[in-house]
Amino acid sequence: MSRVLDRVLIGLFAFAAFTALVYMPLFLLGCGWEGLAQGPQGECSRSAVGRAWLGYAQVEPIYAEAPLWLRLLNELDTWFFGWFYLLSLAVFLRRRQDGARYRSLATFMSGMMAYAMFFYLTQATLSWPESGAKLGQVYAYNGLWLLLFTLLLARLYLFRPRPALETAHG
Repeated sequence: MSRVLDRVLIGLFAFAAFTALVYMPLFLLGCGWEGLAQGPQGECSRSAVGRAWLGYAQVEPIYAEAPLWLRLLNELDTWFFGWFYLLSLAVFLRRRQDGARYRSLATFMSGMMAYAMFFYLTQATLSWPESGAKLGQVYAYNGLWLLLFTLLLARLYLFRPRPALETAHG
C-alpha cells in the first residue's frame, strides 16, 4: 500500500510544485492581481494562465477584486510551500520519506496548509450568499491541497513500512 501511495504523492507533489513555482509566478509576473481585477478586457485575457485565472474568478468571484489577505494566502503558497513541494518530490523519489526529520517537517507543513485551507474554505462558505461562489467547484479545486496533505500524513504515520524483524542469526 505504501508504494502505491508513494507514487500518488510523487504525482501530486509534481503537480503542486508546478502550480506553485511555474503557474503562480507566471500569473503574478504576467497580468497579476491588477490585471485580474480588470476582467476579460484586461491584461489577463492575453495569456493562457491569465485566462485560467479569469475562469476561476467566475467560480470564486472574490478573486476578481482579491483582498490583501487572499492575495497573501495565494502568494504564500508559492513562496512558502513551493520549496516544500520540490523537497518532498526529491525525498520521495529518493525513498527517504520515512526519516524523522522529513516526517517532522511534513507534519508542520501539513498543519500550516490545513489551517490556511480551513480559513479559506470557511470564508468561501460563509460569504457564499453574497459572493455567488460555486461552492462545489471551490471545494473540488481547493480540496486537492487537502487531499495531498492528508495522504502525506496517512503515508507517514499510518502506512509506514514496518521495520524488518531481526532474526536470531542477525
